[in-house]
Order: sequence, then structure tokens, then C-alpha cells
Amino acid sequence: MTILVTTANGGVGRHVTAALRDREDVRFLVRSQAGAEALGPVRGEVVVGDAADPDTVRRAVTGVERLYLAHPFATDQAEAETRLALAAADAGAHRVVKLGARAFTGPGTVEDAVTGVHRVITGRLRAAGVPGLTVLAPDRFLQNFVFSAAEIAAGTLADPGGAESARGYVDTRDIAEVALAELLADHPVGGEIELSGPEALTLPELAARFGAVLGRPVRFVEVPLDEAWRAPLEPRGAYVVDGLHALYVNYHREGVAGLGDGVRWVLGRAPRSVDDFAREVLAPAVRSAAEYAG
Repeated sequence: MTILVTTANGGVGRHVTAALRDREDVRFLVRSQAGAEALGPVRGEVVVGDAADPDTVRRAVTGVERLYLAHPFATDQAEAETRLALAAADAGAHRVVKLGARAFTGPGTVEDAVTGVHRVITGRLRAAGVPGLTVLAPDRFLQNFVFSAAEIAAGTLADPGGAESARGYVDTRDIAEVALAELLADHPVGGEIELSGPEALTLPELAARFGAVLGRPVRFVEVPLDEAWRAPLEPRGAYVVDGLHALYVNYHREGVAGLGDGVRWVLGRAPRSVDDFAREVLAPAVRSAAEYAG
């Protein structure tokens, strides 16, 4: 088979890349030469270019049988993912594994672009009859907290998600393993697969769990969704800022989120816990941040 991996350096894609880097039958699509260099050594082919460019898309999908589909949250996301998936299907692909997001279902939640764009893309692909479609619907990524390693090292976990919101924070390594299982299986599960960690935790509970593993107190600090929060994000454009604002509003309004059983369903094991993540991923990042600050 020939597999195309898009957003190969992304939060989930980098784990998919790591698992497939020694295979000759894998093609990796990246936007720039810097992205190609960030991949590290791979045995397969690297295609450098933009999904908005028809020539890039044609080179990327030629001969492809299976596609891992992902794209950063941006104004061009719906068009880019739709274009790639339809081109791959036209080229003969019979398996598409799309990285999506868990939809909000609670009363009072609002339309947000971050999760809503995935409904748009999935609807387009289903309407077009894209074959072998699997849509992964994960909750919040635990690995996103690595970006706060310096603050956590100093004893705080600052987040705008709301103290009362409880979510099934999921390890991106689990998401990648489910994606790989769906890509490589002779008989994939298919359909929509909801992914979460094994328990729903509030942010204060999450901070306490981080602290217990790290051996240092960590307290949650609420970040207001005000101009001070918005200002650093403004260079990314109104679409992204407004989308993230609505996303965090939904975290507040939904309250306790349901858990997804996709990891156990597909992989036959329990998802990694917050403690696993904190010990294996967060702790080294916090140590590095503390050493740098000291």
C-alpha cells in the first residue's frame, strides 16, 4: 500500500510519522523545507508544498491507497482537507482516517469554528462518497500543556477552560495509535470514534495530579477571556481568535464532558492516564524549563 500522511509534524501527526518513518511506502506532506527538515530521516517520500496548490496535491496523492488527513486550525482548513481527501479518492485511495474533534452536546453551547469545521469537512466527504472514512473525535490534548511547562515549573497551571469544566484529557500518543490502527488494519472499525482519557477531570484536579507526579505543588489559575487573553493571539487573525474564544466558552458551558471509549474499542487497552502523561512527557519538559529558568 502507499500511505499519505498530512500535517506530518502536527501534535498527532508527529507520532504517526515516528511510527511510519522506516517504511518505504509512506509519503509525507509538509508545507516548507523547514517542515521537511523537522521530520528527521524517513525512508519514504517527502512532498513539500501547500494543499492549496493543485500541483502539490496531485504529486501528494498519486498512487495513494490510504490517507491520514489533518490540517492546522486556520481559515483554509475546510478547503484544504476537502481538496486532499477528494483528490486522494479520485486517485484510488480507499481508506481515509481524518483527525477531527469531539463535538459539544451540552445545553447552552454555541457554534465554534474549532470543532464546527470538522463537521463541515466530514459532511462534505460523506456527501461525496469518500470510501473507508474513519473520523477520530478526541477531547482536549494533554500534550498542549507541555507549552505551559515553564509556568507549571513555577507552580501554576493557567488556562481559560473554567474551573468547573471536567474533560477527558487525552494523550496524543493514544490518538496516533488509533489512527495507525485504522490506517493499517485489514478491517478497520471505521465511522466516528470518540477518544478521551480514562476519566473526566476539572482543571484544578488536573493541576493537582500534575503536582503529585512532579513532586511540587501546582495550582490552577483561571485565565479570563478578556483583551489580555486575546491580544497575543491577534496576529493569527479574527477567525482563529474568535474560534478559540467560542471553544473555551463551550468548555465552560458544557460542564462535565462524556468519555469516549475509542482507545479500548480499537486498541483493546485502556487509554493512558494523566499520571502516565505527567511522568513520561510533562516531567522532562518541566525539568528542562526549571533548569533554563535557574
